[in-house]
Amino acid sequence: MNCDESHLLLEAYADGELDLVRHIELETHLKACPACLRLSEGIAARRTRIREALPRFDASQALRESIRASLQAEAQKTAEQRPIRFPVAWQRWNLAGLAVSVTVALLAGYSWGGHRARSASVAKEAFAEHMRSLQANHLMDVISTDRHTVKPWFAGKLDFSPPVVDLADIGFPLAGGRLDQIDGHTAAALVFRRRLHTINVFVWPARDAVPPPSSASESGFSAQGWTNGGLNFLAVSEIPAADLEQFVGEYKKRTQ
Repeated sequence: MNCDESHLLLEAYADGELDLVRHIELETHLKACPACLRLSEGIAARRTRIREALPRFDASQALRESIRASLQAEAQKTAEQRPIRFPVAWQRWNLAGLAVSVTVALLAGYSWGGHRARSASVAKEAFAEHMRSLQANHLMDVISTDRHTVKPWFAGKLDFSPPVVDLADIGFPLAGGRLDQIDGHTAAALVFRRRLHTINVFVWPARDAVPPPSSASESGFSAQGWTNGGLNFLAVSEIPAADLEQFVGEYKKRTQ
């Protein structure tokens, strides 16, 4: 990792938002680079000053007494209400059903939350890989505008065949491709151009993998993801969101 890459990640590092790989890479760089370490410490110090400078207010005695009186009145009202009696058997069934419902709800919530977190992590990883490809002079392993050259290049290097199209007729010419990593899976990265900008389309098997987010954005970059034919797709670029949506729509149309 060089200093330019480090500068892009310092804010996310301070927020604890980096994935494990980026976190370790950045910490290794900070140990070896005093200049970047000073920047990181400056960001942390600034956040501490802002947090300490935030005004704090204590509730007035009148407000406290008002809240206390309201709680006491509510408690008395509840105590005066006559409880509804149900047969013991019905109560047991109801409690058992409630326990099952709560368990199902908790499991569903946990699964949904975990899925959403992993999906967000995939987006962050794709953004990082996109930035790395632009800065580390490793944008393409195979350079060609001919899909019949790019697609065969992946043969034998992947256990799947990424669909390759050329969208030069609508202003998104194919430029090449490379091997990459997304969510712990070896992925194909198809590279397209939009004037002076780059679009990376990451493709990896959907089996045993979380689907990519349908949309995401970070630091001026946008991403759109989808799943089709047993493969996950995630297109990432700094081009306007409308242009990326046009690109994705046409890519889908020509690969389905």
